[in-house]
Amino acid sequence: MARFTDKVCIVTGGASGIGAKTAEMFVEQGGKVVVGDVNDTLGTEVCERIGADNAAYVHLDVTNPDACQAAVELAVEKFGGIDCVLNSAVKMAPGLLKDLPLENWNLMVNVGLTGTFLMSQAAGRWMIDNGRPGSIVTLSSIGGRQPYGMSGAYSTVKAALIMLARHLAIEWAGNGIRVNAVCPGHTETPLTAYLQDPEIKKGRSEVTPLQRVGQPVDIANGILFLFSDEADYITAAALDIDGGLSMTVMNHLPGRKWS
Repeated sequence: MARFTDKVCIVTGGASGIGAKTAEMFVEQGGKVVVGDVNDTLGTEVCERIGADNAAYVHLDVTNPDACQAAVELAVEKFGGIDCVLNSAVKMAPGLLKDLPLENWNLMVNVGLTGTFLMSQAAGRWMIDNGRPGSIVTLSSIGGRQPYGMSGAYSTVKAALIMLARHLAIEWAGNGIRVNAVCPGHTETPLTAYLQDPEIKKGRSEVTPLQRVGQPVDIANGILFLFSDEADYITAAALDIDGGLSMTVMNHLPGRKWS
């Protein structure tokens, strides 16, 4: 499939997990990609695996507006423009809110929320100034739909990302720029190392209607759909990709079981 021929994508947090898989699949389907991350070793490995003709790595601290602008300039210089952006950079700093240090709260807000704003702003500004329509996806979570206890600022940031996507979508729709969020459920990535425990993975699978834990490819498929022309009438949406998990609360209540 070559649905991204002549298309260029910037992926923040692209050195591993969902970001890396999305970058790889975007190129497999005909596109070019700029992978941005603060992990230079892993980010470079991703680009080497994809191939230098189709991928470029940039050290990208999304909390720095100059770094976001530099990623835009690299995409334009090397590949001729920007059509898509995946905002997947995140920094985990979990903890009970009662005890959460301000620096941990600020870390996640700055990377997850402000970083998404800054990268979207830099790319969106270029698209608008150059009359180039595009598609931007922010990586939220079902933890942004429902509070995830003991996760620090995680749920607050992920909820805010849904609203940010909708806000950008409404402001930029007239420029042909679509902005959407995706909300993964439990997904097996380097950030969820606990899923490598067979018992935990089995238990998680059993409470998921589709009977398995998500994989990066599952989330990337949804992201690529939102990037594609097939989704050209979809904007300001939030797509749950969780195997039905977030709809199961009634199934786990003690008491009468229906048959």
